[in-house]
Amino acid sequence: MTTPSDDAARPVPVRVVLPADPALGQPEQEVVARLWRRRQTETGWVYLVGLPSYRDLENSSRTGV
Repeated sequence: MTTPSDDAARPVPVRVVLPADPALGQPEQEVVARLWRRRQTETGWVYLVGLPSYRDLENSSRTGV
């Protein structure tokens, strides 16, 4: 059984912490994302989150999804 949230039509800003990757020398990052939808399932909550995507032109690495 699932229960969708009532606020699915309005994206809500949320902060997402992306973990550091010591092997690549990348620090932990915090980005503002949008919570598009959430629903409660038998095992817990499931979230649909939109993350910004951008390219660092200085070293051509891609960050975000």
